[in-house]
Amino acid sequence: MREFSADPDFSQTVINDLYRYKPKSVSIALFLAIFLGPLGAHRFYLSKTLTATLMLLSGGGGLVWWLIDIFYIKAMVTRHNTEEKRRKEAGEPPQDLTFLPKKKELKIKEPPQWLSIRNSKGRVYGSLFMLTLVGFTLGVISGSTETYEPTGILLVFIVASLTAARWAFSAKIPVLATLTRWVHRLRLYYYSVDPGNIWLLSLRPIYGALIAPFNKKSRAEVRLYLELGLLFSVIFIVFDLLEIAQHESIWAGIGLAIAEFVQTLLYTYFFVAPVGALLTTQILLSRRDWVIWLLSLACIVGIFIGLRLTDAV
Repeated sequence: MREFSADPDFSQTVINDLYRYKPKSVSIALFLAIFLGPLGAHRFYLSKTLTATLMLLSGGGGLVWWLIDIFYIKAMVTRHNTEEKRRKEAGEPPQDLTFLPKKKELKIKEPPQWLSIRNSKGRVYGSLFMLTLVGFTLGVISGSTETYEPTGILLVFIVASLTAARWAFSAKIPVLATLTRWVHRLRLYYYSVDPGNIWLLSLRPIYGALIAPFNKKSRAEVRLYLELGLLFSVIFIVFDLLEIAQHESIWAGIGLAIAEFVQTLLYTYFFVAPVGALLTTQILLSRRDWVIWLLSLACIVGIFIGLRLTDAV
């Protein structure tokens, strides 16, 4: 391993961009609540990711929760903006970065505090094995169910982790800008939080979701991956609109779209989370570039083998 040097993705410009306190719009929140409320879109918009996910999985709480939220949407936006203003004045991070310290206390030019205890070669070999296994499992599931969106999402994530955060022009392209900002936030999360041993990292989606209600840092991690799933779920559902319109029953088409939306969200969470945890922590350990590319390639090869195996059956 080479000597640690500050990751260029942690430039002061990036930090300034992440520590933004942009107020939310009542009009946008109301629009999302009316048209996508049962999916929890307005709560995702207001950084209430956990309750938004509960809303999504429960169909807006049987639509009752959704209707209540419509009447309280202005108050929800006001509370969010008031809290952001308080955080800005106190120098605290924004609500979607609550796992971070105050901006002036963030020592981005120093190595992660956990580097000395998570720096063994065995961790590289363990990551290699687990990334291959996760990729293979996703490939088998995608091939057997003919659901390829999660595989595409994982590949996009890998590419973004390796390159997008370093491309200045990506910040000017709408979807890429969102993805790049998300990659920055993910790296800052693992920079600030001890990732733990390699095997627990691989089970991140399961135990992270279980302890999230009781642990602020776990809630932040779960929220990060759910936000990525939401981004791609929305993109895919836009492409499905034509198919929905051509369906014999509009309600059946909407039901199918919602089912695919939820499926994409959950697949993204359960497969991107362990890969994100494993790959990002290795990047933060300042491994040589060829090591990071090898780890990424192992995951991609695992996906390919899984897909080929299901094709052969």
